[in-house]
Amino acid sequence: MHQERRRAFITAVAIAAPILATAAVQLAATLAAWLLRAREAALRRQLPYIVSLAVGVLLATALLHLLPEAIDQLGNRRLTWALTGGAMVALFAAERLFFVISGTGAEPEVGEPCAEHHHQHTPQGAKPAALILASMLHSFVDGAAVAVAFLTSPRIGWLTALAIALHEIPHRMGDFALLVHLKVPLPRALRLTLYAGLPSFLGLAAVLFAGAHSASTIAWLLPISAGSFLYIATVNLLPELERESRLSRVLLQLTCLTAGAGLVVLVGNLGG
Repeated sequence: MHQERRRAFITAVAIAAPILATAAVQLAATLAAWLLRAREAALRRQLPYIVSLAVGVLLATALLHLLPEAIDQLGNRRLTWALTGGAMVALFAAERLFFVISGTGAEPEVGEPCAEHHHQHTPQGAKPAALILASMLHSFVDGAAVAVAFLTSPRIGWLTALAIALHEIPHRMGDFALLVHLKVPLPRALRLTLYAGLPSFLGLAAVLFAGAHSASTIAWLLPISAGSFLYIATVNLLPELERESRLSRVLLQLTCLTAGAGLVVLVGNLGG
């Protein structure tokens, strides 16, 4: 009886941790969007550095934790790498097809606010519903990635949650700014940004349900999670940083990127 209770307690903790991490990520992202309504200029000036930090964390988490764990569990074989590359291609295809169908980009612009800049980069025919649907798709993938990481190990789980938070915060702030630009009233824009994060819990639940029935299934999701992180960092976020031309800001971006990677290495070493 004692062993059964102990097992039940461990299972409850294992389930509670990814739920707590996902809730924290979504709360932080929504809070950032809420703060943007009153401090847009100041927050947008900091976005390139948040994004730089996110790139470092995403790359280091994928390359130093998710991929090595995938190789440990699946072996260093072609299928492991094919799943990683396939995830990147699949995300690219999904985003391009969604853009063609809806006219809405998948990632926000980062940098200082400028009416002309918004006008030039806002996709033609962009609609709030299409924008939020794109964000919901991202949130579902993020929730699934958190669940996969936690089922692998708590340390990798929290690192993955951190990586997603640093990506999701500027993403959600960009969504909110674009909704306001599209003349959506502030209360409705805030509600829509909150709704955008809810599918992350569906992705979380789907993976936890699959893991409860077959633990071996989770290992195959590790290279897919790594591929999604590599895609977000290299395709979605890094190009946003290339617009900066001032040397001091470029150096600060590089410092933040390195700090993000260093943070992952530090946490990884502390975790053993």
